[in-house]
Amino acid sequence: MKPLIPSDLHARSARQQSKPKLMFFGDPHGDLELVIAAVERFQPEAIVLLGDIQARRPLHLELALVLDRTVVHYIHGNHDTDTNIDFDSLWGSELADRNIHGRVIEIAGYKVAGLGGIFRSKIWDPRQPIDEAAFQSSDAMRRTMKREERWRDGISRRHRSSIFPADYQQLQRSGPADILVTHEAPSAHPHGWKVIDELAEKLGVQLVVHGHHHQSIDYVSEGLMSATAPFRAFGVDMGSHLAWPRDPQAETGLESSPEDLRDLATQAFGAAAQTWLNKPHKLLDGQTPAAFAAGGGSEKVRSMLNAIQHGGVV
Repeated sequence: MKPLIPSDLHARSARQQSKPKLMFFGDPHGDLELVIAAVERFQPEAIVLLGDIQARRPLHLELALVLDRTVVHYIHGNHDTDTNIDFDSLWGSELADRNIHGRVIEIAGYKVAGLGGIFRSKIWDPRQPIDEAAFQSSDAMRRTMKREERWRDGISRRHRSSIFPADYQQLQRSGPADILVTHEAPSAHPHGWKVIDELAEKLGVQLVVHGHHHQSIDYVSEGLMSATAPFRAFGVDMGSHLAWPRDPQAETGLESSPEDLRDLATQAFGAAAQTWLNKPHKLLDGQTPAAFAAGGGSEKVRSMLNAIQHGGVV
């Protein structure tokens, strides 16, 4: 499949405003209700969870209501190895083969590469040369461990969400790709990593989407990346989602909301007003306040903002 060029992505966005091909979801941390609500509302062809899923039971049971409506894929995050339940709910699920960590697969017409987990200096500090990593692979680490130190006859549960050089290099060799999904952030984020940029450029992707930091960020719009950069990057907040191709209507927010709602949001949240308007909300059926208001629900949004501003209950 020929990698998509930016004009292709723009053309797709213009044609498919109401039904995204892909939706990326920020760290659920056990709360998958917003994922289910968004799938039921927008009916994407496929979704990708960006790690820290922490499903309370096997993932195929948590998402049973939408498995016949969309195709589910995911990468794992660092908290998905916090407990045996966190681990088994993913790797013991019937959706275990939907973890795209370390590989490139076609999803909804895009070639999507996945890198789950985080960098831990005990394994590999990515600020240092890759050949200086303490352990090149999980197998190399396992061979240094006594049998009683192993978890389920392998490395510790915690380090099953660590990024090993072998994982990274395998993904480098698996390209090209259109989209890279990671738990860690690229270097444009204050706590991001240059090696994520290098991986994206090696794969030739146009889009990088990450979770982990609980922030919704369009790095180009925020001035953190140049519009001429080799790829565009987005962070997705806990409980939020990013639709792709982007619906031009989804770009609306503070600027396109009624003036009184803009004023109320600014009074309640200050500089964070646009972030609140553009973040899906449980009380609005998983829609963003901006979208809910545009669809005729401005009175409810106005009531919520008044309650927030005056210390009421929302």
